[in-house]
Amino acid sequence: MTSWFDELTPAHVRSLDMYQPGKPIEELERELGITGAIKVASNENPMGASPKAVAALPPALASLHLYPDAGGFALRRALATRFDVPIGGIALGNGSNDLLYQLVLATTDPTDEVLTHRYAFLSYRLAAQVAGRPFVAAPVTADLACDVDALIAAITPRTKLVVLGTPNNPTGSVVTRAGAAKVLAALPSRALLVIDEAYSEYAAQWPEVDHVDGLALQREDRRVITLRTFSKIYGLAGIRIGFAVADPAVIDVLGRVGRTFHVSSLAQIAAVAALDDTEHVAASALHARTQIERLRAEISAPGVRVLPSLANFVLIDCGRPSGPIYDKLLRSGVIVRPMAAWGLPGCIRVSVAREAEMPRVIAALNDVLAD
Repeated sequence: MTSWFDELTPAHVRSLDMYQPGKPIEELERELGITGAIKVASNENPMGASPKAVAALPPALASLHLYPDAGGFALRRALATRFDVPIGGIALGNGSNDLLYQLVLATTDPTDEVLTHRYAFLSYRLAAQVAGRPFVAAPVTADLACDVDALIAAITPRTKLVVLGTPNNPTGSVVTRAGAAKVLAALPSRALLVIDEAYSEYAAQWPEVDHVDGLALQREDRRVITLRTFSKIYGLAGIRIGFAVADPAVIDVLGRVGRTFHVSSLAQIAAVAALDDTEHVAASALHARTQIERLRAEISAPGVRVLPSLANFVLIDCGRPSGPIYDKLLRSGVIVRPMAAWGLPGCIRVSVAREAEMPRVIAALNDVLAD
C-alpha cells in the first residue's frame, strides 16, 4: 500500500524493515488471560540492575532541570581508569547501537560496504541500510558461527566496516583470538574492524573457551573499534548507555556526527556507579553460565539442538518451524524470541531467567518441544 508520503521518502528508507518490539508482559497477560508470565525474550539480566547504580539515582533527581554533561567526562574518566585506555579514546552512546549507527555515518561513503556474517545482530544490517550503505553477510559454519575464511573471502575493495559480535547475538558463538587476528590481517588498509562485545563480561566466565578480547586487540591495532554496553550484565537496559573504545582519531569523527546531549545525566551517573559494582557483575556472570549449562543439559526433545553460548541466552534449533512453538509457549506464560527475522525460522532464543523461574521455563520448553 502506497501513501502520499512515498514520493517524499528516499527509496532505501521505504525498503527498511521495521523493528518489531515485543509486547509488554502486562499487555500479553491481559490479552491471553494469564498471570505470572516469565519473559526470557530480550537477553535482560534476570538479577536486575546494579544495586550501586540504583542507589546512585535518587540524589541525582534534583538536578534533572540541568542538561547532561555533553562530554561525559566523569564516566569517560572512570572507563579510562578501569580499562587502562586514554580518555580521548572513549566515546559514549545511547546504548552501543547508537555508536554503531554513528560509525556507519562517520566512516563510510555511499558506496562503501558494511560486512558481517549471516545470523549476526540485526542492528548491523539496519545501521547500514538506514544510511543507504551496501550490506554484506558472509556464510557461516555448520554451527551458525562466524566462518573466518568465508568472511575474509567476502572482503572487497569497497569494504569499509567489518562488524563482529562476540559473543554473537543470537547464536551465542564467539570469535577466537586467532580468528580475529586473521580477519584484521586481511583487512584492506582503508577498512576498520568493529568488535561488538555487549556480552563480554558473560564470556569472561568461560575462561577455558578461547575468545578474542576486543580491548586487547585495539591496543595492538588502531583500526580496531570495540563496542560495549551497560544494558546487559550491569542491568541498565532501560536507561540506555554504551561506549566505544577506539583510536582518538575515530572518537573525533564520532563526535562530529553524534547528537548533542544524547546520553542522559541519569544514565551517566548510573553507569559510573555500576562500573564499580564488581559483586553484581560476578554474580550475574556466574548465574548466566550456570543456567546456560542447565538449559543445555535439561532441554531434550527429538530433533532439537541447544547451541553452546557464552552470553546470557541460548539459541534452540527446534527442528521445525518455531512459530507454533512460540505461540504455545506464550500461552503457557513463557515468552521467548522467535528467530524468523534473523533468517532462522526453525529457531527460538531463550534468555536465562531467575533461578526460581528456571524449572518452569525448562518444563514448558520440554513440554512444547516434545509435542
